[in-house]
Amino acid sequence: MMIVRNLSLRLVAIVAAGLAAPLTAAGAQDARFDQPDPALDAEVEACLEADGVSVLPGTDTICYNAAIFPGQFLQLADMAPADRIIVTSPGGNVATARMMSRILDDRGEPIIIAGQCMSACAMVILPGADDISIHRSAHIAVHGIVMMGYRDWFGWLKNGEAPTARDNLAASMGYNFAYTLHKSGQDHMEKHLDGQDVDQDYIQIISDRMFEDALTSDCRVDPNSYWGMIDAEHLREFLGDRITHMEAFAQDWDDPANKVYKDVTIPIAPQTYIFEHDFEDATCP
Repeated sequence: MMIVRNLSLRLVAIVAAGLAAPLTAAGAQDARFDQPDPALDAEVEACLEADGVSVLPGTDTICYNAAIFPGQFLQLADMAPADRIIVTSPGGNVATARMMSRILDDRGEPIIIAGQCMSACAMVILPGADDISIHRSAHIAVHGIVMMGYRDWFGWLKNGEAPTARDNLAASMGYNFAYTLHKSGQDHMEKHLDGQDVDQDYIQIISDRMFEDALTSDCRVDPNSYWGMIDAEHLREFLGDRITHMEAFAQDWDDPANKVYKDVTIPIAPQTYIFEHDFEDATCP
């Protein structure tokens, strides 16, 4: 569950231009969110310009600007203690992200979510953290209708057909490899959230919402091609006082703060979208 990090330069330019911008149309601070922190802004901008895992020059802040692969998070595990860790990531495999989450648990530093927090970053790293700040550059999105059950999954790929008894048996015994991969993602999510004392609805609600939004769309793509944005209300409900600082970040596709992905995605609902290349590859009206 990962997207290619091909938007970084655009993200850096937009964030650099927008860090000093007012947060509402009237220029007033939204009372639901914390005031921007100029020191954090400078570190976020530097991190989004960096690549890989490093300590930002002149600071005790670690920048994790990378996909979630073993080489990167094992590098993080070997670094000296820091004041905080800025995480910006296109994501990675859920099982792999669980290993990175354990490393972050062991380290214990505050986590700053900035820029893209996509796929396993939003699904595993974010709900696994205990001291979280959300920077206003953040774009947080779940990858795929991950909690779709077998009957819905089968029908989605088979134009609404119901699975036969033989299909059900094959899936239950692990002989449907595609579904086994899909179910593995579900299992990892459930075990991870349970281990982090986060309610399963953290992921279930977003997955269900994407499923319902997808049903209303004229274009049907692979279940893994949908993306669901996570908003502030959802984070507050499920992560509670683990969030120690939250600035006004992108809440939906039309939000003025959504300045990066809007150019390369197609919305099918306020908080659900498809990347243009997936839309173009699908058989759509």
